[in-house]
Amino acid sequence: MTHPHRTITLGIEMSNPGANAPGASPAHAVALWDERETLLGSSALPDTSRGSDAVMDAIATLAQSCDVAPVSIGRIIVSIGPGGYTALRIATTSAKVLADTLGAELIAVPSARVASVSIKESHRPALIALASKKNRCHASLLASDGSIEELGIIDADALAAHAPRSIFADHHLPKSFHERASILGVEVCPLRLDVRDLLGASRGIAPIDPLLCAPKYAREPDAVTQWRARGS
Repeated sequence: MTHPHRTITLGIEMSNPGANAPGASPAHAVALWDERETLLGSSALPDTSRGSDAVMDAIATLAQSCDVAPVSIGRIIVSIGPGGYTALRIATTSAKVLADTLGAELIAVPSARVASVSIKESHRPALIALASKKNRCHASLLASDGSIEELGIIDADALAAHAPRSIFADHHLPKSFHERASILGVEVCPLRLDVRDLLGASRGIAPIDPLLCAPKYAREPDAVTQWRARGS
Protein backbone atom coordinates (compact mmCIF):
# COMPACT_ATOMS: atom_id res chain seq x y z
CA MET A 1 0.00 0.00 0.00
CA THR A 2 1.20 3.49 -0.75
CA HIS A 3 1.18 6.27 1.82
CA PRO A 4 -2.40 7.67 2.05
CA HIS A 5 -1.21 11.12 1.00
CA ARG A 6 1.07 9.82 -1.73
CA THR A 7 -1.34 8.53 -4.31
CA ILE A 8 0.59 9.02 -7.55
CA THR A 9 2.45 6.24 -9.38
CA LEU A 10 5.52 6.98 -11.49
CA GLY A 11 6.63 4.57 -14.21
CA ILE A 12 10.03 4.35 -15.92
CA GLU A 13 10.60 2.11 -18.97
CA MET A 14 13.79 2.66 -20.95
CA SER A 15 15.24 -0.84 -20.89
CA ASN A 16 15.72 -1.34 -24.63
CA PRO A 17 16.38 1.96 -26.43
CA GLY A 18 16.59 0.14 -29.77
CA ALA A 19 13.21 -1.57 -29.44
CA ASN A 20 11.40 0.84 -31.73
CA ALA A 21 11.40 -0.02 -35.40
CA PRO A 22 13.19 2.58 -37.55
CA GLY A 23 10.74 5.34 -38.47
CA ALA A 24 8.16 4.32 -35.85
CA SER A 25 6.80 6.70 -33.24
CA PRO A 26 9.04 6.68 -30.16
CA ALA A 27 7.88 4.61 -27.22
CA HIS A 28 7.04 6.56 -24.08
CA ALA A 29 9.55 6.20 -21.26
CA VAL A 30 7.99 7.96 -18.25
CA ALA A 31 4.39 8.05 -17.07
CA LEU A 32 2.21 9.11 -14.15
CA TRP A 33 -1.01 7.50 -12.88
CA ASP A 34 -3.42 8.74 -10.20
CA GLU A 35 -4.89 6.83 -7.23
CA ARG A 36 -7.51 5.26 -9.52
CA GLU A 37 -4.67 4.10 -11.79
CA THR A 38 -5.85 6.44 -14.52
CA LEU A 39 -3.03 7.55 -16.79
CA LEU A 40 -2.38 11.23 -16.20
CA GLY A 41 0.28 11.58 -18.86
CA SER A 42 3.36 10.04 -20.43
CA SER A 43 6.25 11.11 -22.62
CA ALA A 44 9.16 9.84 -24.64
CA LEU A 45 12.79 10.77 -24.12
CA PRO A 46 14.64 12.71 -26.80
CA ASP A 47 16.53 10.42 -29.18
CA THR A 48 19.84 11.91 -28.10
CA SER A 49 19.25 11.61 -24.34
CA ARG A 50 20.56 8.68 -22.33
CA GLY A 51 21.86 10.37 -19.19
CA SER A 52 20.20 10.37 -15.79
CA ASP A 53 19.73 14.14 -15.98
CA ALA A 54 17.59 13.71 -19.09
CA VAL A 55 15.39 11.15 -17.35
CA MET A 56 14.98 13.32 -14.28
CA ASP A 57 14.22 16.33 -16.47
CA ALA A 58 11.58 14.33 -18.36
CA ILE A 59 9.95 13.26 -15.09
CA ALA A 60 10.00 16.81 -13.73
CA THR A 61 8.52 18.20 -16.95
CA LEU A 62 5.79 15.55 -17.03
CA ALA A 63 4.94 16.10 -13.36
CA GLN A 64 4.64 19.83 -13.93
CA SER A 65 2.41 19.36 -16.99
CA CYS A 66 0.17 16.97 -15.00
CA ASP A 67 0.15 19.29 -11.96
CA VAL A 68 1.71 16.58 -9.82
CA ALA A 69 3.88 17.50 -6.84
CA PRO A 70 6.86 15.17 -6.25
CA VAL A 71 5.78 14.59 -2.63
CA SER A 72 2.55 13.01 -3.89
CA ILE A 73 4.43 10.13 -5.59
CA GLY A 74 3.97 7.05 -3.43
CA ARG A 75 4.92 4.29 -5.85
CA ILE A 76 7.60 3.93 -8.51
CA ILE A 77 7.59 1.14 -11.08
CA VAL A 78 10.68 0.49 -13.18
CA SER A 79 11.42 -1.93 -16.01
CA ILE A 80 14.69 -3.68 -15.12
CA GLY A 81 15.60 -5.62 -18.30
CA PRO A 82 17.24 -7.49 -19.87
CA GLY A 83 18.19 -4.70 -22.21
CA GLY A 84 20.82 -2.08 -22.82
CA TYR A 85 23.47 -1.82 -20.11
CA THR A 86 23.62 1.96 -19.92
CA ALA A 87 19.86 2.48 -20.18
CA LEU A 88 19.17 -0.09 -17.46
CA ARG A 89 21.73 1.43 -15.09
CA ILE A 90 20.23 4.87 -15.57
CA ALA A 91 16.64 3.66 -15.14
CA THR A 92 17.23 1.59 -12.02
CA THR A 93 19.50 4.17 -10.40
CA SER A 94 16.98 6.95 -11.06
CA ALA A 95 14.17 4.82 -9.61
CA LYS A 96 16.23 3.95 -6.52
CA VAL A 97 17.23 7.54 -5.85
CA LEU A 98 13.68 8.82 -6.25
CA ALA A 99 12.16 6.05 -4.13
CA ASP A 100 14.67 6.65 -1.35
CA THR A 101 14.33 10.44 -1.50
CA LEU A 102 10.54 10.49 -1.68
CA GLY A 103 9.92 7.55 0.67
CA ALA A 104 8.00 5.79 -2.12
CA GLU A 105 7.66 2.06 -2.60
CA LEU A 106 9.52 0.53 -5.53
CA ILE A 107 8.38 -2.26 -7.86
CA ALA A 108 10.90 -3.85 -10.23
CA VAL A 109 9.37 -5.41 -13.35
CA PRO A 110 11.14 -7.73 -15.83
CA SER A 111 10.95 -6.13 -19.27
CA ALA A 112 9.49 -9.28 -20.86
CA ARG A 113 6.39 -8.74 -18.76
CA VAL A 114 6.08 -5.21 -20.12
CA ALA A 115 6.29 -6.54 -23.67
CA SER A 116 3.71 -9.26 -22.93
CA VAL A 117 0.93 -6.78 -22.11
CA SER A 118 0.41 -5.81 -25.75
CA ILE A 119 0.70 -9.33 -27.22
CA LYS A 120 -2.69 -10.66 -28.28
CA GLU A 121 -3.85 -14.20 -27.52
CA SER A 122 -3.88 -14.95 -31.24
CA HIS A 123 -0.06 -14.57 -31.26
CA ARG A 124 0.56 -16.89 -28.32
CA PRO A 125 2.59 -18.82 -27.46
CA ALA A 126 5.01 -16.01 -28.23
CA LEU A 127 8.75 -15.79 -27.84
CA ILE A 128 9.85 -12.41 -26.47
CA ALA A 129 13.41 -11.75 -27.62
CA LEU A 130 15.49 -9.12 -25.81
CA ALA A 131 19.14 -8.03 -25.79
CA SER A 132 20.06 -9.71 -29.08
CA LYS A 133 23.79 -10.07 -29.67
CA LYS A 134 26.06 -12.34 -31.72
CA ASN A 135 23.33 -14.63 -33.08
CA ARG A 136 21.76 -15.10 -29.64
CA CYS A 137 19.10 -13.37 -27.57
CA HIS A 138 17.56 -13.46 -24.12
CA ALA A 139 14.21 -15.16 -24.53
CA SER A 140 11.03 -15.54 -22.52
CA LEU A 141 8.03 -17.60 -23.62
CA LEU A 142 4.56 -16.13 -23.19
CA ALA A 143 2.12 -19.05 -22.97
CA SER A 144 -1.46 -19.09 -24.20
CA ASP A 145 -2.71 -18.58 -20.63
CA GLY A 146 -0.59 -15.45 -20.14
CA SER A 147 2.09 -17.03 -17.96
CA ILE A 148 5.72 -16.26 -18.77
CA GLU A 149 8.69 -18.64 -18.63
CA GLU A 150 12.18 -17.18 -18.76
CA LEU A 151 14.30 -19.28 -21.11
CA GLY A 152 17.52 -17.32 -20.84
CA ILE A 153 20.05 -16.96 -23.65
CA ILE A 154 19.16 -19.06 -26.72
CA ASP A 155 20.19 -19.36 -30.36
CA ALA A 156 17.93 -19.88 -33.36
CA ASP A 157 18.21 -23.68 -33.19
CA ALA A 158 16.19 -23.60 -29.96
CA LEU A 159 13.07 -22.25 -31.67
CA ALA A 160 11.76 -25.63 -32.78
CA ALA A 161 11.85 -27.03 -29.23
CA HIS A 162 9.76 -24.17 -27.82
CA ALA A 163 7.32 -24.05 -30.76
CA PRO A 164 6.23 -20.40 -30.58
CA ARG A 165 3.52 -19.10 -32.86
CA SER A 166 5.29 -15.76 -33.10
CA ILE A 167 8.46 -13.93 -32.10
CA PHE A 168 8.38 -10.39 -30.74
CA ALA A 169 11.73 -8.69 -31.22
CA ASP A 170 13.38 -5.43 -32.17
CA HIS A 171 15.33 -4.82 -35.37
CA HIS A 172 18.47 -6.23 -33.75
CA LEU A 173 17.10 -9.79 -33.89
CA PRO A 174 19.83 -11.87 -35.56
CA LYS A 175 19.37 -12.96 -39.16
CA SER A 176 19.59 -16.60 -38.04
CA PHE A 177 16.34 -16.19 -36.07
CA HIS A 178 14.56 -14.69 -39.08
CA GLU A 179 15.75 -17.55 -41.27
CA ARG A 180 14.76 -20.23 -38.78
CA ALA A 181 11.40 -18.58 -38.14
CA SER A 182 10.68 -18.56 -41.86
CA ILE A 183 11.40 -22.29 -42.11
CA LEU A 184 9.17 -23.05 -39.10
CA GLY A 185 6.35 -20.74 -40.21
CA VAL A 186 6.78 -18.50 -37.17
CA GLU A 187 5.74 -14.86 -37.56
CA VAL A 188 8.25 -12.20 -36.48
CA CYS A 189 6.48 -9.16 -35.00
CA PRO A 190 7.75 -5.78 -33.77
CA LEU A 191 8.48 -5.58 -30.07
CA ARG A 192 6.60 -2.98 -28.01
CA LEU A 193 8.19 -1.73 -24.80
CA ASP A 194 6.21 1.28 -23.66
CA VAL A 195 5.84 2.74 -20.19
CA ARG A 196 2.06 2.88 -20.63
CA ASP A 197 2.07 -0.95 -20.36
CA LEU A 198 4.20 -0.93 -17.22
CA LEU A 199 1.41 -0.58 -14.67
CA GLY A 200 -0.41 -3.63 -16.04
CA ALA A 201 2.83 -5.58 -16.16
CA SER A 202 3.48 -4.88 -12.47
CA ARG A 203 0.34 -6.69 -11.27
CA GLY A 204 1.19 -9.28 -8.62
CA ILE A 205 4.77 -8.09 -8.08
CA ALA A 206 5.54 -7.05 -4.51
CA PRO A 207 7.54 -3.90 -3.70
CA ILE A 208 11.19 -4.33 -2.77
CA ASP A 209 13.73 -2.39 -0.76
CA PRO A 210 14.94 0.30 -3.20
CA LEU A 211 18.54 -0.54 -2.34
CA LEU A 212 17.97 -4.06 -3.73
CA CYS A 213 16.79 -2.85 -7.11
CA ALA A 214 19.32 -3.81 -9.78
CA PRO A 215 19.40 -4.15 -13.56
CA LYS A 216 18.74 -7.59 -15.00
CA TYR A 217 21.50 -8.15 -17.53
CA ALA A 218 21.26 -10.80 -20.23
CA ARG A 219 24.99 -11.38 -20.11
CA GLU A 220 28.06 -10.06 -18.34
CA PRO A 221 28.93 -6.49 -19.37
CA ASP A 222 31.84 -6.28 -21.83
CA ALA A 223 33.76 -4.03 -19.45
CA VAL A 224 33.64 -6.71 -16.75
CA THR A 225 34.67 -9.43 -19.20
CA GLN A 226 37.62 -7.35 -20.42
CA TRP A 227 38.70 -6.55 -16.87
CA ARG A 228 38.55 -10.23 -15.95
CA ALA A 229 40.63 -11.09 -19.03
CA ARG A 230 43.30 -8.57 -18.07
CA GLY A 231 43.45 -10.01 -14.55
CA SER A 232 44.01 -13.51 -15.84
